[in-house]
Amino acid sequence: VTWYIIILLLSHINVVAQSTIVSSELDTTQGYIGDVVNWTVLVDNAENRRIQFPELFLQNDTVSVRTQKLLYNKGIVTGITFELVFWDTGKFQTPAYQVDILNDSDTVISSIVPEPIELTILSLLASTGNSDFRPIKGPVPVRSVFPLRLTVLGILAVILIAFIYWTWSQRINVKYQRNEYLISKSPREKAIRRLEELNINGFAKDYYAELSHISREYVEYSTFIRALEMTTEEIDENRNLFPINDKMFADWVKTLSIADLVKYAREIPDSTQMDLDRQKIISFIERSFV
Repeated sequence: VTWYIIILLLSHINVVAQSTIVSSELDTTQGYIGDVVNWTVLVDNAENRRIQFPELFLQNDTVSVRTQKLLYNKGIVTGITFELVFWDTGKFQTPAYQVDILNDSDTVISSIVPEPIELTILSLLASTGNSDFRPIKGPVPVRSVFPLRLTVLGILAVILIAFIYWTWSQRINVKYQRNEYLISKSPREKAIRRLEELNINGFAKDYYAELSHISREYVEYSTFIRALEMTTEEIDENRNLFPINDKMFADWVKTLSIADLVKYAREIPDSTQMDLDRQKIISFIERSFV
């Protein structure tokens, strides 16, 4: 009975191995020393069997494995690809490799060895048609013990940094002062008229540029402070120059910041926000410097 069970088990293993087909292929059968040859091992007719592709380890100076990558088909491992590099000339065969078939407990019940494939590795000199020795190269220049070039570059870098610092220290701090204008028209009337003519259906960038300019011009003509030449940040930093209350000043600076975001950061406000900002500027002009 024992021998009968053993014979049945061996027959089952043989049937499994025979029904599963292992094939291999090379992308080329001729190459040169140092070329990468792709060797692919595939399994067909696995029929839901557990297939294992072991890693390939080679310990010789003739051929080496650069990379090995498993191949998948619909989430199932169906093969493996090796990148082989040959370091000698002559005729070679693909390395010895076997594909393992496992049972449900991950025990190897059978192994299948693909048919070896022959390939020829040629010399690079043979491909050029010239087997003579190449001319001897001249002497290799020896680096100096004292790093002269590095020292010169370091000195130039120090001089450049010192010059930049000196130029920065010579800068002139701009101080904004009141300026006097002869104004024939009321700044408030001029600003209100321009705000009424402002087209809300135009481009948002042009709309906010005009809105910012109207408010700055009104402040400049009303207080003789060069608000048109100042950025929003400079206006905020020179709060003490503007004779208006803190809330009114903060609302004005906030509207200027929104205008800067639309002009330079390309923010796109809706028509409701655009009309609301215009009303804020109108309120600012009507209530300031009264």
